Amino acid sequence: MKTTDQILKIKAALLYILESFPEGVDYIKLFKILYFAQQSHLVKYGRPIVQESFYALKHGPVPSFTYKALQVAEGKLGKGTDFEDFLTDIQVRMSELVLVQGATQADRDELSKSDIKCLDDSISKHKDMDSYDLSELSHDEAWTEACTRAENDPEKNKMTLIDIAKAGNASEAIIHRIKEHQLIKRALLS
Repeated sequence: MKTTDQILKIKAALLYILESFPEGVDYIKLFKILYFAQQSHLVKYGRPIVQESFYALKHGPVPSFTYKALQVAEGKLGKGTDFEDFLTDIQVRMSELVLVQGATQADRDELSKSDIKCLDDSISKHKDMDSYDLSELSHDEAWTEACTRAENDPEKNKMTLIDIAKAGNASEAIIHRIKEHQLIKRALLS
């Protein structure tokens, strides 16, 4: 279960990306821009932009909470209380593809300067790429590792923060920082 703060941060990051796509963007491109921004932030700062679990699916990494919320907006899943506030400013519409649009600007108070820098870099680098080329690009070592684990157990397709950071060529110091942060977080939750 996501906290309210985590949900607000995810929403702000998505709306920030969606500002660059006034006509809407397909799931693949939206998810990959977020993934590459997340990976970059992990590599540079040792922490994620958003508390999202990415799963290795056919077209690359998919953020779990966001994907479920968008499926609720499409009417594919039943409504959930976590998703109602999240979806108030995010619209999903059908055309040739399912497109996602923001109905308002992102709450920049939810995003740090480093979050915005990594989001801007990912948007700039990937905005004009074909979605399926972007999908291929996202089939990195972290995605491959999760897919390999899922061959034996379909529930093991979650991509770890450490695998994502390693796939982005994070230094050993950053990997160590991520591990420490995860251990502290786990200790606080137990």
